[in-house]
Amino acid sequence: MTMRAASGPGGGLIRSRTRRVVSAIASVSVVAGGVVATGATAGAAGRSAGGGTLDIANFVPFSGTNASFGPLALSGCYPAAYAINKAGGVLGHKLACTSVDNRGDPADAVPAANALVAHDRNVVAVFGPSSTTALATTPTLFAAHLPTFLMAGDAKYDHTSNAYMWRFTPPDAAEGWAMAAYAREKHYTKAASVFATTAQVVGGATSSTSGFKKLGGKVVANVSITAGQPSYSTEAEQVANAHPQVIFFTAPASTAATFLGELKQLVNTLPPAYVSEVAEEPGWLSAVGGAIGTTALSKSVAFETGAPSTSSKAWKAFHSAITTDPQKVPDISQYFQDPFTLSYYDAANLVALAMVKAKSVKPSAFDKEILGLTQPGAGKTVVGTFAAGEKAIRAGKSVEYVGADGRMNVNKYHNVAGQFVALTEGSKPKRLGIVSQKLIDKAAL
Repeated sequence: MTMRAASGPGGGLIRSRTRRVVSAIASVSVVAGGVVATGATAGAAGRSAGGGTLDIANFVPFSGTNASFGPLALSGCYPAAYAINKAGGVLGHKLACTSVDNRGDPADAVPAANALVAHDRNVVAVFGPSSTTALATTPTLFAAHLPTFLMAGDAKYDHTSNAYMWRFTPPDAAEGWAMAAYAREKHYTKAASVFATTAQVVGGATSSTSGFKKLGGKVVANVSITAGQPSYSTEAEQVANAHPQVIFFTAPASTAATFLGELKQLVNTLPPAYVSEVAEEPGWLSAVGGAIGTTALSKSVAFETGAPSTSSKAWKAFHSAITTDPQKVPDISQYFQDPFTLSYYDAANLVALAMVKAKSVKPSAFDKEILGLTQPGAGKTVVGTFAAGEKAIRAGKSVEYVGADGRMNVNKYHNVAGQFVALTEGSKPKRLGIVSQKLIDKAAL
């Protein structure tokens, strides 16, 4: 999952490193393989009946290892549904957030997806699934013509042509593309790629090198290192002899300290290391700083997804809804700037606005309107809430939705690359700048 460095309401840097697991959800029952509607009985109204309830199914784990994903999805769905219903609903319908526990296991998720499609005739969109169950269940969801907003970073979905696949958080490979783009912004032409075989961000290794090549750079060394070895002198010598201007790098703390320490002995000055956020734990910084010195460490650059502006009208509307809605997940403050929470809040608003635009609550009819609502354009009216968007659409205006998570930047594959921020490494990181979205897109596509 993608975490972010965020500028909080007070302007200070908040480095999000862990996801707290929430074990209970207020006022909702969750059963494996079943759908339980909040505020309505699933299947009771039917999509075509005016005044009925429309369900957004949160098809994610609510139990098991990834039980925190359920509350994460609902934390975006609940406030959006609350605000939409408060504004009068969608085409005479109320919106509800339902829950399907797929347990993060394909063995449970496949029958759950089949049951969802077969029995909830009110479902108009799906939030999820996550990476462990996406490949096994998305064919069923897509075949049912349900707009499906993934919580999965798999590369399979980077260039999909399926009309019902949407992903509003950056894919796993996006961080590597950001590394490549920033290196080219700095006019580097020679890079070394050094990734441990246990690196958590698997997509970053290939995307940083492939993206760098697409942008005209040359990868002079491509080194894979096995974590936990007492020495990496051979690998360090390979990198040193290649004379890179920058290193795309991810390895656990002790491995990183050993490798970079040995590399530093071979070169006069270490080239900057572009590191992924999974290698930025305090223990990593301490180990690497001790091996190469804090000055050398400060020349390294980390990449994290950029935070939305908490002063925007759209974010304030989200904040108001999530704090006012009586149907909440516990400890809502942890979700105020979470990229999944915000993306699902925005997704629910886009689903509702697409219905208004299409004048239909039929998924196959309104799905085709979603992309256009995310695109900028001359003469478009920018809106940040469902209420404002509905009013503008009914007035015959062309609308761009810029939501709580900011401008969407959705490409033709229904993906967002995500805005990435470059930060210095060390105990007091400094923001270096925002990576060019244009270059990220070129590296990715």
